[in-house]
Amino acid sequence: MKKIIAVVLLLSAGWLKLHAQQSDVATQLIKVHLEPTIQISSMNGSDVNIGFSSINSYMNGVESGKQDFTVHSNRDFVVNVRANSPVFSYSGNSYPAPEMPVDNTLFLTVSENNTGGSVANSFNSFAPLSASPRDLLLNCKNGGNKTFSVNYRANPGALFPAGDYTVGVIYTATQP
Repeated sequence: MKKIIAVVLLLSAGWLKLHAQQSDVATQLIKVHLEPTIQISSMNGSDVNIGFSSINSYMNGVESGKQDFTVHSNRDFVVNVRANSPVFSYSGNSYPAPEMPVDNTLFLTVSENNTGGSVANSFNSFAPLSASPRDLLLNCKNGGNKTFSVNYRANPGALFPAGDYTVGVIYTATQP
């Protein structure tokens, strides 16, 4: 009987030990650090070709197709635009090389705006570009895939010889 009682006590102690649960907790504080970030890109590529084939196109100008841009920004932003030079670079047979000014030859308008912001007043219709930065879009809202589109219009008149005239146009998206 003593053996039975000892076995029962031993089993009872084991059962109590199995059911006496213990627990502990470990915690961690997770800090996610986000830096201001912004990206602007052309969805059409970098080259825009505007061709002139008649005196009518020289005198009245030629408009480009729609050029699409996208902005991703985690803060509200503005977009400005400028030419990378006050004159077009020339590639052709005339010597000396003619200097066609960008101002009053190359124009731009915002044709679509899905940025949550507003178009700067001068770019609601075709406005001249220059080498000085000008506000294009104001008070744009943060988020991914904010889009806008522009159209260019070149109107060189008949003062310049045949050839290729090139200038870069720089779009800058900035978080104020």
